[in-house]
Amino acid sequence: MLKSSLFFFLGLLGFSLYAQTAPEVYLFEINTTPTTLEVKDGQNISQNPGYDNQPSFYDDNTLLYSRTKDSLTAIGVYDLQTQKNSVLTNEPNSGFFSPQRIPQTDLVAAVRQDPEGRQRLATYDFKSKAFQKLLDSSQVGYFSFYDKETFIASVLVPNQMDLFLSAPTHDSLQRIVANAGRSLHKVPNSDSMSYLVENDDQNMDLYMLDLSGESPTSYFVCELPIGRQDYAWLDENRILVGSGDSLFVYDLFGEPAWVFAVSLNSYKLTNISRIAVSPDGKHLALAAEPVE
Repeated sequence: MLKSSLFFFLGLLGFSLYAQTAPEVYLFEINTTPTTLEVKDGQNISQNPGYDNQPSFYDDNTLLYSRTKDSLTAIGVYDLQTQKNSVLTNEPNSGFFSPQRIPQTDLVAAVRQDPEGRQRLATYDFKSKAFQKLLDSSQVGYFSFYDKETFIASVLVPNQMDLFLSAPTHDSLQRIVANAGRSLHKVPNSDSMSYLVENDDQNMDLYMLDLSGESPTSYFVCELPIGRQDYAWLDENRILVGSGDSLFVYDLFGEPAWVFAVSLNSYKLTNISRIAVSPDGKHLALAAEPVE
């Protein structure tokens, strides 16, 4: 059962956007009920001495992530059925970050960093590996798609990131808010996206962006635990956050508090950051640092 653990966060220290040094990608099976979360059969699926991070599910059986080997950061692909890794991209002098599938297509989008450090949102066809740029001018830091034509992105501007919306109804990017965070998501089974904004205490507030009307509307949901910058939606009502070696849940229809769900201490990992849940809700992927 979930147990309230607000006191746990009082001693947490803040982390910068780039706190992790050598994370790995872990995969778990999960079972959920409206009040419980069971996590089992965890394994390190990246098994790579370089930087492995930013997992997302292409489909129920395929996991994408950023994988660095020999100074080259590519889009890694892990097949859950065969338990084998492969690489989607293999471009010298380019790095690929935050890979994710564009809904209703076979395309994979990622932030492509060129040798000069410029960051552009680009796409690859998952089957043919054909390359195509999406945005030629904006310095995209992070992004998430609502559908195949609409997405939100945290764009690098002087000294901060601002959140923008790209939609067919607009000729250009529409600025939503300043000081946006990196964790952006489509809310399952809804007409909303979710995003983070840094508050006056330098913690992250989570908002939902309703796209069902003629113009987007934002509303506040909750504050993330102290120092946390990453989350995922377990379903349309529950938000999942990692801290240290544990997972915590916020239920939109429960008490307004983060509640302890499960410890992953037995898997010898710490500093959980990026989290992804498979479309069928049966698997959980996360980035964390192995405990030596």
